[in-house]
Amino acid sequence: MSPRRWAALAALAYGGGTMMSEAAPQPTEAPCAAAERHLVKTEDGATIALHRHPGEGPPVLIVHGISSNHRCWDLSPERSVATALVAAGFDPWLLDLRGHGDALTDAEGRRQWGGWTMDDYGLRDVPAAVDYVLERTGAARVGYVGHSLGGMIGAVYASSAPGAQDKLYALIAVGSPLDFSDPDPLVSGALGLARWSLPVVPTDQLAKVQAAMGGRATPINAMVDAALLNDVSPELRPMMYRAITSPMTGGELRQLGAAAQEGGFVDAQGLVDYRGPLAKVTVPTLVIAGRADQIAPVDRVMAFYTAVGAPERRLVIAGRATGFAVDYGHLDLTLGDHAATEIFPLIAEWLRR
Repeated sequence: MSPRRWAALAALAYGGGTMMSEAAPQPTEAPCAAAERHLVKTEDGATIALHRHPGEGPPVLIVHGISSNHRCWDLSPERSVATALVAAGFDPWLLDLRGHGDALTDAEGRRQWGGWTMDDYGLRDVPAAVDYVLERTGAARVGYVGHSLGGMIGAVYASSAPGAQDKLYALIAVGSPLDFSDPDPLVSGALGLARWSLPVVPTDQLAKVQAAMGGRATPINAMVDAALLNDVSPELRPMMYRAITSPMTGGELRQLGAAAQEGGFVDAQGLVDYRGPLAKVTVPTLVIAGRADQIAPVDRVMAFYTAVGAPERRLVIAGRATGFAVDYGHLDLTLGDHAATEIFPLIAEWLRR
C-alpha cells in the first residue's frame, strides 16, 4: 500500500479519532470537575452515555464525529466547548454514541459490539438523548451541535425522527459533509474499508502508532496530521490522539461507501438521500466549514447549508480569507489553538439567537 493511501486510510480512521481496544487507555477524567455522567438506554436496548456540565440556561446536546467520543469537544479546560457554553449561559450535555467513549460498554458493563450505522445513531441514540435531556431539565427544546459524523446524524434526526423539529431550537453542523460526488483518496479509502464485514474495524493500532510518534517527523505522520489539523500544537497531539479515540464500525463504513457511490449522504439501504428530507427542516441552522479541512472539504459541507430548508441559516467558512486567524482543518474546529476564541463563540452566538 502506498504511503499516500495508508495516510488516507489513517486519516479516515481519525475522522474524529480512531478505535480504542479494550486494552487501550481509556479517556482520562473529564476536565470539568462538576461533570455528571448519565447512562441511558435506547429503544433497541443499547446504552449511550451523556456527560452533563451543569449550567444555568437552555440545554445543548453536543455530538462527536466518526470513531471519536465526547472528548473531541472537551479535551482540556482550555479546549472545551462545554466550559465555553457554561460560561455563555447554557447547560451542555456531551453525548457518547453507543460503542464510543463511556458507552463502549453497556449499563451492565458488557462490551457493545455491532455494525451500527448512522441511521442507528440518528434514529435511536439521538432521540433517546434528546428525550432524556428534556425530561431531566424540564426544557421544551434543546440545541444540537455535531462535529463531522455528529452533524450528519443531526441531519438524520432533524429530518427523519418523529417530532424532532418540535424538540430543537437550533441545529449546528461543524465540518459535516453531505455531498460525496467528487472522489478523492479519503472517499476511496472509505470504499475500500467498506468491504470489510467486521462489526468493529481494528483501527486502534493506527492511533497508538500515531500517538507514539509524538512530534517525530515521518512521511505518514506528516500526511495524517496535514489531513486532520492545521492549528493544534505539536506537543498536544499525542495526548489528543489517545483521548479522543473510539471504535469505528463496519456499518458506518458501508454507509459511507454507499454515500460515495451515490454521491450523497444516503441511508444504510441506499434508498433515501438525506439531503431531500433535510429540505423540510425549518430549525435555525448554522453550518461551519474549515477552509483547510481535507476530511470534509468546503464544497461537501456547503451541501448541508444548501440542502436544509431553514429560513434562518448561516454558512461560515473558517479561514484567513474570511477573517479567522488560521485556515481550519478538521480537528481544528473542535480542538484547535484558536477554536475557543473563534469557533466556540460562533456556536454560543447561534444558540443564543
